[in-house]
Amino acid sequence: MTGSRWRGRIAIPEHTIKFCRWSSQWRCGLASVAPSPGEQVWGAVFEVTDEDLKLMDLFEGDVPPSAFRQVQVTVLTEAGEKILVTTYAATPIGKFKPKAHYLDWVMKGLKHWKLPEEAIAMWKSFAPQ
Repeated sequence: MTGSRWRGRIAIPEHTIKFCRWSSQWRCGLASVAPSPGEQVWGAVFEVTDEDLKLMDLFEGDVPPSAFRQVQVTVLTEAGEKILVTTYAATPIGKFKPKAHYLDWVMKGLKHWKLPEEAIAMWKSFAPQ
């Protein structure tokens, strides 16, 4: 990406991870966030340029236009500040399972951005048995 900026680690309260879309690229379930009382998802916020949005759209070229929608969610920064961010959430079409290679890729990102152990433990729990 060209001009996008790291803004920090965040938590999305009252949400969880769901694998509600199939990815032809990964050949498995694709993760998205979904409302879930009492749960929390860790992530990161980036300020993304219009140019980078276009590049991301090209990368996801085989994804149907209605597969993801922009949603606004309130997140908590590491300092405990509430901010409103825009993200993409999947339009659910079913329940799918992730595969190890996809989870390994996500895990690399979690570790790279130094997300808390709680986040890593959540993703480890999705590993195929």
